Amino acid sequence: MMGLSRHLRLVRIFMSEERRLNASMIGGVQFLMFPVVILFMSLVLGLASEQLLRNLPLDQAYLMLHAVMVIYGLGVGGLATFGDHIAERRFGSISMVLQTPSTQPISYRELFTAFYVKEIIYYFLYSVLPLIGGIALTIPLTGFQVTSVLFLLLTATLSFLFGLSLSFFLSAVYVRSRAGLAAVVGAIGLIILAVSITGAFDLANLIPSIALQRTHDLVHLFTSLLLFLLFSAVALMTVKVTPGKRSERYEANMLNAAERLSFVGADARLMGKDWIDLVRSRTLVPVVGAYVGPLAVLAALFWFLGSVLTVRLDLNMVFYASMIGFFSVSIYSWLNLLDNNAFMQVLPITVTQVMRSKLLLLSMVALLTSTAFLTVLSLLLGQLSTLPLGLAVAYVTTAYTVTATAYLTGLRTNSYLFDPRVLGKFSGLNIPPLCLLVILSLSYSSDSYLVSGLILAICGLMALAALVMYRRIGKRWDRAAFES
Repeated sequence: MMGLSRHLRLVRIFMSEERRLNASMIGGVQFLMFPVVILFMSLVLGLASEQLLRNLPLDQAYLMLHAVMVIYGLGVGGLATFGDHIAERRFGSISMVLQTPSTQPISYRELFTAFYVKEIIYYFLYSVLPLIGGIALTIPLTGFQVTSVLFLLLTATLSFLFGLSLSFFLSAVYVRSRAGLAAVVGAIGLIILAVSITGAFDLANLIPSIALQRTHDLVHLFTSLLLFLLFSAVALMTVKVTPGKRSERYEANMLNAAERLSFVGADARLMGKDWIDLVRSRTLVPVVGAYVGPLAVLAALFWFLGSVLTVRLDLNMVFYASMIGFFSVSIYSWLNLLDNNAFMQVLPITVTQVMRSKLLLLSMVALLTSTAFLTVLSLLLGQLSTLPLGLAVAYVTTAYTVTATAYLTGLRTNSYLFDPRVLGKFSGLNIPPLCLLVILSLSYSSDSYLVSGLILAICGLMALAALVMYRRIGKRWDRAAFES
């Protein structure tokens, strides 16, 4: 009993730290407004559900919601696994609770277990509960049954926990053994392939929470809980113990990196520093994965719907290139997590110079990554004819969304995007043009010449807007200070 009480106290400490940290960055009111925004958006969707469900079967709507929850959980689980690394790099001048084992008689595994529980509670209260809560508020107007909404809350939570624990499990295996991760992923892939080929049952039912939503069978409830506990327990038992801050020695090669990047001009040295940070922190692969990973998942999902379930989908490279814009923000966000910028306050450089250096580095990574990904995807899907237009859209949407993000958030992307005012501006700038490109891509086969012209016109406007925002970054951020 004492052990449970101690663990609960640790969870409360982590919750307090999370609240204070975010409130200090964006303010207490703005911090609490983020779930309110989710609640409002869910409320609007709930009120419009009658119209939406006329063209979208309820089962597909459930599948989309659970897919979002699983992907969201996958992202949260990955972040929890290397949260200590992020905390050490980004908040190096502040003593975080996760670094307590370096000075206090408490094990890192016990502390990390409390941190993991905190992540579950925090993201449930901050995201999952408001999402379903908005639907619950529409019950008097839409006639939704209370029991149905409560059941949806249960299944959506289980989908989130499935994604979170699976990601945590895979990440823990990766830290211990890359060969082990390859074996686990290979086994999962073989199971999915076997189910797809044999058609024994719907592939979506491999996720127990989706099967529970469809069948209401309590067996799937117990299976979902069992998988969550199994993944979590194995991950917590195998997580690599890193009690305290680590230091490594490297050769002084920043000038060499800057020389290789001399073609960018005056920003070469700052770019060289950012590149070295990216490589030495071992986050280059996660950065690229955060950029193309969701897109690869979408491509696999649409392939499954078209090839296995024989759902007719008229998708091309323009569609996937448009979706790239939605995920481009992740690279700039990652680059702002790599280092504590406070020391730059005493150097003869400005926030604007650092931002433009990061944007240039991001452009190089995005250019190579998106080109390789879309080229391979076009070969696999037999869509080489739409590849040139798709590449143009990918380059423009990436430049536009990332420049808009930098213009609105500066070097504090990961905190300012929780500010509802900034989030509203960000959504207003990015969602309409990207959605318009997605809609046009779906109409490409009906009149390719007309649609191509409209797409190129929109891309031209977006490129012009990106150029204007890029030139105004200095006016907006030159007087800003570097903050820890």
